[in-house]
Amino acid sequence: MKVKKLIVLLFISQCCHINVLGQSKFLKHTEVGVLLGGIHYAGDLNERFNIIHNIGPGGSLLVQRNSVNARWGWRNTFSAGRFSAADKFSKDAYSQIRNLSVRTFVAEVSSQLVFNFLPYEIGGNTPGLTFAFTPYIFTGGAFYYFSPKAELNGSYYNLRFMDTEGQGTSIYRRKRAAAVQFAIPLGLGLKASINKKMGIGIEWGLRKLYTDYLDDVSMSYAYPQVILKERGPEAAALSDRSLNMVFDEDENYSNLNRQRGNSNTKDWYSFVGVTLVWRIDDNRGRCPSY
Repeated sequence: MKVKKLIVLLFISQCCHINVLGQSKFLKHTEVGVLLGGIHYAGDLNERFNIIHNIGPGGSLLVQRNSVNARWGWRNTFSAGRFSAADKFSKDAYSQIRNLSVRTFVAEVSSQLVFNFLPYEIGGNTPGLTFAFTPYIFTGGAFYYFSPKAELNGSYYNLRFMDTEGQGTSIYRRKRAAAVQFAIPLGLGLKASINKKMGIGIEWGLRKLYTDYLDDVSMSYAYPQVILKERGPEAAALSDRSLNMVFDEDENYSNLNRQRGNSNTKDWYSFVGVTLVWRIDDNRGRCPSY
């Protein structure tokens, strides 16, 4: 009987000893938080990466699981934002004459692998084991929905259904861009602990896209009579807003088949802002109290 009690006591002491060591190094936990900031766009209406006129409100909800060690984590995010862009803000004379504009809403779900350059935990500041701050990088996969719109006579029209470059019309083989597409997040940030349960940071995350129609500008001007007949007068007006619209003596449209955008480069968007994150400890596996 004494032997059994001794074995039980030894088992309990070893369990608690291992648990204490594990907690001193790393304790599995989940982080939930938000990113508050904006969404920025780069594309045919912002080829020179103008920040001031091409950023709008945006943010994310974050859930990160840290279950391996203090350097690696896996997080899922939901992000949304809306940006606007216009040729009138460009310093390029051609772009100003083109006179296009867009307002695009983006909603995204993403799954990302996060790597901390320093072993980091919220509330962790054990010399040689964990740090209270770290720079980090992340990448993964995302699916996003986008809806580009443009203003005409005081009303906004969904450009996906206007087919402003002749997509899906009878004489063009161009396909209409899908509303939901795949992207690759690539980002970096810096985060630090505020206290044992809360962290703060700054983050910038680019999205590599596989479409050039985030801004509804990609290829060349289509025949306006075709768009007028098959998509309506609003679509025909939105297809060409240029300030030099003229017809020659034979009633041929001057911008027909001329370059409207650059299809050789895809569009990008990014989320940037301040992160606020709360830590939720995983209590499973701890020794029971006696």
